[in-house]
Amino acid sequence: MTAAQYKKWAHADNNSIYAAYITGTINAFGWANGDLVSRKQRQLFCPPETLAIGNQTVYPLLDAFFANHPGISDDFPIGLAILRSLQGAYPC
Repeated sequence: MTAAQYKKWAHADNNSIYAAYITGTINAFGWANGDLVSRKQRQLFCPPETLAIGNQTVYPLLDAFFANHPGISDDFPIGLAILRSLQGAYPC
């Protein structure tokens, strides 16, 4: 999924394949963080323990990321944008 696809479709239908892609990416980063914790390594990002991160948490972060980086190309990978957004919002 690209930045252009996110901007066009992600908010339109929360049951879309695009929303599912974002959910899967968020879950993968959560699993990666869990694995890093189990190996006593630094996490990718450090949200509050009580925060359940889902699409409704990430959409505003992504919107702000793209607003703050207007020069990002349309083919910028949304997975990297999600990671950078989460790292910016929840630094370790």
